[in-house]
Amino acid sequence: MNSKATATEEARSDIREHAQATVSDLGLLAQEVSGGSELRDMLMRVAKQTASLDICIRETQQSLATSQAAAARLADRVDSASEQLKSLPKTIDIIK
Repeated sequence: MNSKATATEEARSDIREHAQATVSDLGLLAQEVSGGSELRDMLMRVAKQTASLDICIRETQQSLATSQAAAARLADRVDSASEQLKSLPKTIDIIK
């Protein structure tokens, strides 16, 4: 009977150790899952910031294109005014 009691106590001890190891493993897993959740949240924030940055880049490109078109029109007007100024002395001579 003594050996039976010892075997039972050893089995209980093994079960206890296994249960503690399982609880410990579950705790680590919960921490990893929690960390995974934090990582997922961080990746979601990065994705939103990237989308926002893409929108800003597109808006900036459109603004730049508009500015370049306006600068080209202004350059044309300056060229036209310059040509008119060059012909102004001839016009004045004709009027005299």
